[in-house]
Amino acid sequence: MVKDDGSEGFTVFPCCGPGRHDNRAAAKLCMAQPPLSRQMKELEEELGTTLFIRGKRHIRLTEEGIFLRQQAEEILSLMEKTRGQLSRMGTGAGGLISIGVTESCGAGVLSDIIERFHSDFPGIRYNIWCGNGDEINDKLDKGLVDLGIVREPFRTEKYESALIKTESWTALLSREHPMAEQPGDTILLSDIAGSPLIIPSRPPLQEEIRGWFHRIEREHTILCTYNTLSCIVPLVERNVAVAICPEAVRYFTDRQRLVCRRLTEPEHVSRLLLVRRRNQLMPAAAGCFWDFARHYCGS
Repeated sequence: MVKDDGSEGFTVFPCCGPGRHDNRAAAKLCMAQPPLSRQMKELEEELGTTLFIRGKRHIRLTEEGIFLRQQAEEILSLMEKTRGQLSRMGTGAGGLISIGVTESCGAGVLSDIIERFHSDFPGIRYNIWCGNGDEINDKLDKGLVDLGIVREPFRTEKYESALIKTESWTALLSREHPMAEQPGDTILLSDIAGSPLIIPSRPPLQEEIRGWFHRIEREHTILCTYNTLSCIVPLVERNVAVAICPEAVRYFTDRQRLVCRRLTEPEHVSRLLLVRRRNQLMPAAAGCFWDFARHYCGS
C-alpha cells in the first residue's frame, strides 16, 4: 500500500474516502490512474475480498475497505511511534510513554502518578489515550500503548498487573433530589433503589451492580448506561436519575449543582490496576514508569 504523501513504505490509498475519484487519487499519489487501478485490483485479489465500490464517476470503500484503512492507519501510527522511540534512544533523550486509561482513572490516579514522576524525570513526555476497558485491552494487544490503567473486573491472564488504588463506588445526585439534603457523605444503597438509575455500560460492571440490589432484595430501574462520566452529568443535574459512579466522578462535578455520596451498607469498592502485556519488550521510559508507579502506589 502507499502513503498519502507518496513516501516509501506502507501506504494508504487516498481514494479510500467517500466520493473520491480514481483520477484525483492518482494525482495525489503522483502516479497515472491505470497503474493505481491495477494496484487496487491486485490488493483485492491478494486479500480475497472487495474493498471498493466502483461507480461511473466515483469510488468508495466497502465495509471491509473501511476496516482495512483503519488497521493501516494504526500500523502507520505505530511505525511513527517506533521511529520516534528509536531516535530518542539514540540521542539519550527522555522518551515517550503511551498510556491507555479509562476516563475516571485518568482524572484521578494517573494525574497523581505523573505529577510525582515528572518531578524526577522531567524529560519524559506522555501520550494519554482514553477509552473503555475493552478498547484499552485492544490497544495493549496491538502494541499501540505501553501501559494501561483499568478498573476491575478486567481479564488479566495475558497481562502483568499491579494494584495502584482502591476507591469507593458513589451515588451522584442532583441538589434537587430528596436524599441530597441528608447529612454526611454516605448514602445507603437501599436509599437510591427507588430512583431511576444510570450505571456503567461494561457488562461485567452491570452484572456486579445488579447483584448489589439482588443481595439486599430491592427492585431497581436502570434508565440508561454510560461509557464516559461527562456525558451523564447533565442528566443527573436535571434530577432525571441517580448515577452510580466511581469515586473519581468528583473531578467532573459542579458541587453547586450535584452531590456525591459514598455508597454503604454494604460499602462497595473498586480496584484500579496498572497493566502491561506479559513478556513485553518495553521502552526504557515506560519500564521506568511501571516501576515508579508500583513503588509509589505501594504495590
